[in-house]
Amino acid sequence: MTAQRPSLATQVSRAVLWNTLFAPLRLLAEVVATLVKLNQLSQAGFGLITLVRGASNLFGTALDLGIARALPKYIPETERIGGARAARRLFLLVTTLQLAILVIIAIGLIVAHRQIEGYLQGLLRGDMTVEAVARAELSQFVAEFHWLIIGAIIILLGLGALYDLLMAVLSSFFRQKAWNSIALVAGLLPQILVVVAILALPERWDILGVLIAMVIAPAIAVALAGWQVWRLQAGLTEESAPGILTDLRDSLRDLRRALPPGFVRYAGVSYVMTATDFIASFEFINFFNSDIRDVSLLAAGALLVRMALSYLYTPLVGVQVPLFTRVRQGEGGTTNGAYQSLIRLQLLLMAPGGVGLMLLAGPGLLVISPQYLDAAPIVWVLTPCLFGESMLTTAHNALMVNERLGTVLTARLVALLTVVMLGFWLPAQFGLLGMALTFGLARIAAGLWVTLAGMRGLGLRWPWRFTLRVSIATALMGLVVAVLRNLIALPAGDVDLLTRLGLALQLLMLAGAGALIFLVALRLVGGLEPADRDQVLKWRLPFRSVIRRLI
Repeated sequence: MTAQRPSLATQVSRAVLWNTLFAPLRLLAEVVATLVKLNQLSQAGFGLITLVRGASNLFGTALDLGIARALPKYIPETERIGGARAARRLFLLVTTLQLAILVIIAIGLIVAHRQIEGYLQGLLRGDMTVEAVARAELSQFVAEFHWLIIGAIIILLGLGALYDLLMAVLSSFFRQKAWNSIALVAGLLPQILVVVAILALPERWDILGVLIAMVIAPAIAVALAGWQVWRLQAGLTEESAPGILTDLRDSLRDLRRALPPGFVRYAGVSYVMTATDFIASFEFINFFNSDIRDVSLLAAGALLVRMALSYLYTPLVGVQVPLFTRVRQGEGGTTNGAYQSLIRLQLLLMAPGGVGLMLLAGPGLLVISPQYLDAAPIVWVLTPCLFGESMLTTAHNALMVNERLGTVLTARLVALLTVVMLGFWLPAQFGLLGMALTFGLARIAAGLWVTLAGMRGLGLRWPWRFTLRVSIATALMGLVVAVLRNLIALPAGDVDLLTRLGLALQLLMLAGAGALIFLVALRLVGGLEPADRDQVLKWRLPFRSVIRRLI
């Protein structure tokens, strides 16, 4: 007899709870990951690891076929209509399909192993005036172990595909506690293993240790996810099953029966979104760099911006789609009202946060890792692009909820076209900054497209008056922070740990002063909208009496 499941409302509420509890921990894991890599590896080593991860994501995008995004929608529907066996057959079918594609990719990489080695050696032979010893050691490592690098990419591809499929199953049934726990392990474990490898192995073998850690960590995460899916599947029903091989054979024999109606179309749209999102990323653009140091600088700058954006976006994690969905279902409010509330909140966080990040990027990189100080201009370029995209793509979620898939698909093609058009000109004119601008502007173009489409199709309106108030307060904050920043004496030459900690303390104090100046200035020019102010005051925040006076 099948065990009675909790109601849908109970499952959703639990999912939101666990997402809220684990989001800060996942963010902390990413911060720790980046700091460890930037400080423990040479620039050449960090660049190589970035390329390995980028190659895994590149081929992983080709391998995905939009299946990981489609399963959370179609597994519950398939299980509800055809039972646990039908859901299992769907899972086995898509897993077999991805395995077949993985074999083809693996054969291609093995055949092209000499070209891959030549590409990596060319990157290492670039600017030999920087890290000459590290480049020489890494060049020898590539010559001796390029097969290991290729093997690591193939294994990461297989593990990544299986991990996405298993996690999609857990997400389909609102197993957010298990999902977030495994995701946390998958985020923390690689960093722990990397540190162990660096401490346990001689310096010339640190890259080998990192590659091994990159493989072991996802293998453990896949094992945990597989165990949870097995437990889930065992609890769904007690009906007798003919066996995995029989289910797989039946699925391959009758694809129409195995694949739910609409699965191919939905997966195809998801695949276009995933592919264009990767193409408009630093990981893809980095493959066109000619020197390993440029690879590491672009990655460091992009990761710093992404970490800051993730931190500022934390209050909105898991909020937008449920909010638009509730409005569409008639539970109160309008789509435009929900949209403007979300934009106002993002403006409140992103505008001062982005300006502060740009102003403090130089000294901040000195604190994080002095060897990446030259990545500051990349932060200056990418911050307005990626922060702006975050706000512009709020309309994307509204369009998705209202099933305007054609418009969303067109926006992704706009991003692709922008990369193609700018990719031939900007890098040639501006070098590394041109590369950063290429994918940054592509994301802005896609965001503008969906925002304009949302205004036309859904009646969305940008909150211009609040934008003006935030802009004035941000400008005043930026002016004061810029003046105060110039009073901080930046160390020259080698920077020891104690000096970096002292500089970090000064930057934290300056950031706090900037936040206070922004809030006071915003209050002077009109403050929050009354509805937003009432909502903020309902939150259980520390120092609520102080916050009440400031806003």
